[in-house]
Amino acid sequence: MDTEKLPPIPTPASQRWREFRIQVFPFIVFFAAIIGIVYLWRGYVQPVGVIGFVETNAVNVTSLQDGLLSEVFVQRLQSVTAGQPIAVVVKTDPELIRAQVATMQAELQLTRERLSVDRDRSELAVEEMRQALLLHKVTQAKDTVNLFLYSNEFVRAGLLFTNKTISDAQFDAAKAQYESTIASIQQQEILIREMSEQVLHLAHKDRATVADPIDEAVKAKQRELELLLRPVTLNAPISGMISMIHHQPGERILRGNPVVTITDPETRRIVGYVRQPVSTVPTTNDFVRISTRSNLQRQEVNAPIIRVGAQLEPINPALLSADTKRMEVGLPILVSIPPGIRLLPGEYVNLVIVPGPAANATKPAQ
Repeated sequence: MDTEKLPPIPTPASQRWREFRIQVFPFIVFFAAIIGIVYLWRGYVQPVGVIGFVETNAVNVTSLQDGLLSEVFVQRLQSVTAGQPIAVVVKTDPELIRAQVATMQAELQLTRERLSVDRDRSELAVEEMRQALLLHKVTQAKDTVNLFLYSNEFVRAGLLFTNKTISDAQFDAAKAQYESTIASIQQQEILIREMSEQVLHLAHKDRATVADPIDEAVKAKQRELELLLRPVTLNAPISGMISMIHHQPGERILRGNPVVTITDPETRRIVGYVRQPVSTVPTTNDFVRISTRSNLQRQEVNAPIIRVGAQLEPINPALLSADTKRMEVGLPILVSIPPGIRLLPGEYVNLVIVPGPAANATKPAQ
């Protein structure tokens, strides 16, 4: 007698779920953990061969002179344009300037008085020279009158000497007196001519020509001090954003100290470092794959290398791991930022060197 086949006993869903958890689910969890570890290792744990940051273009607005910061027209994180007034600097205390002007005027006035005394002395010397000139003219006039008398005496003495009426001594005396009078008149003529030229030269000097340089010096000094007193307006050299205000109105600032810092919000280049060991030196024919460090919306794009450094340079420790306590050096490179990627100035990015042909064959990823 054939035994009838019994219908299969249905397996409960709970039993199937239990078998799945015991036999299959552990393998799924294991492979998922492996994939997650590999992903985290490649993206976050494995040391990056090339690191870099977006270059910042920041300029400091400074004063060329020591002074007092009287006004500041901007606030932090405010956008400014090139040439916009930033602050006003008063170079020095106005009272000090006025005191300097008064001191300068007193000194120049004292110099003027001294020059006036010197002019009076010069005029007195000219008058004495005129008197001496007149005395020489009087003497010359006397000698000219006496010359006629001495000439006649010399002629008569010659006739008497010829007739042996007077002695040789008397004839020599008449001759000497006549010739000395002629020589005296000639020398006095030379002396009178020279003294006349000197008196004429000194007498025609304009007294205003001596005072003019003093007046010009006073005006020039006043203009200089007025320029020192005039406030100086500091203007923005570039368009950008005020990232830092170093001094507030009322503070005294020194020459060369920054008043405000302006940062250009536009990013143009990335400064990268090829970490050691440098197996292959990149060239300007190579490309770099830029990868941001954002966890949510990571951006990747290929960009060309525009400059390669000539030597290894110290790397900013902020770009390295926090556990790194030693100074590390790398080969600097400059990378152009292509359109299609949004980067902030100063942002840290990861870079991967891509050979030229491979980069050309790869379409930039957004």
